[in-house]
Amino acid sequence: MKRRIVPAAVPAAILTVLIVIAMSGCRTVEEPAPQPVPQTVPEPEPAREPDPLDIEWGGTAWILPDPPDKSPKEFPGYRGFYLGRDGRLLLINQDNAAGNNWLVEGNRISLSLLEGIPSLPLDGTFIIFPGLPACTASGEEIQSIRLVPEAMPAADGITLNRVIVNIDIIENHWIPRSLKGGDEVMWPMNREIHLMLLPGVTGMGVLGYGGENRFRGDVQLGEESFVVGPLSMTRRIGPASEFENLYVRRISETNRFVQAGDDLFLYAGTYPVVAFRVRLFD
Repeated sequence: MKRRIVPAAVPAAILTVLIVIAMSGCRTVEEPAPQPVPQTVPEPEPAREPDPLDIEWGGTAWILPDPPDKSPKEFPGYRGFYLGRDGRLLLINQDNAAGNNWLVEGNRISLSLLEGIPSLPLDGTFIIFPGLPACTASGEEIQSIRLVPEAMPAADGITLNRVIVNIDIIENHWIPRSLKGGDEVMWPMNREIHLMLLPGVTGMGVLGYGGENRFRGDVQLGEESFVVGPLSMTRRIGPASEFENLYVRRISETNRFVQAGDDLFLYAGTYPVVAFRVRLFD
């Protein structure tokens, strides 16, 4: 009689391991979801460095016109600056600040202020990019520039147009449109406040009307200087006297001027004091 061989019992621990391995072989392993690759936005490259412009900078005025949809329309309809021939910077229609100096070196212009914050960002060093040239009697000339802060060469900057003088300062009727301290007095109604410069026997003279009285005196008029001597006036007193006293005092404080288009701006140093627009008569 043959003996049957019975296999030995498998230890429980080994059996458990074998079951786990078998089950893991049948399980679906989930792969981790792909992580998004962070997108890097390339920084804009600064524009190519421009060549220095062939411009005689001293004695030029540069303006930024107000947006065409600006309402109400305000005098003079633009803002900007004038580069004095003596290196002084005069702000145009930015009466909350006073310019100091300017300097052009190569393709850069440095502008400094005495005080205040102008409505245009005009404090610091800027790279000068040329705008489109315009044809003139003497050939093509740059009529606009774009100033980009040197510290932010990829910025858009501001574009300014060159403005010329349309009207002779002499023998024209200048009507005041803004006045330092003028918000604190009542402007005369229906009275032709004006200022005129006329040549005389002894030199250039200034005369005008302030709302109550006529005044006159001498003026030393130079390429950029405007220095008024003592003014003589009639002695009428009336409702426009407060305005008139301020108006005449501001004219007496003036020592330099800037013309832009049809407008005249008077300054005490680089501080704006009074601005005019011309009135032409047929």
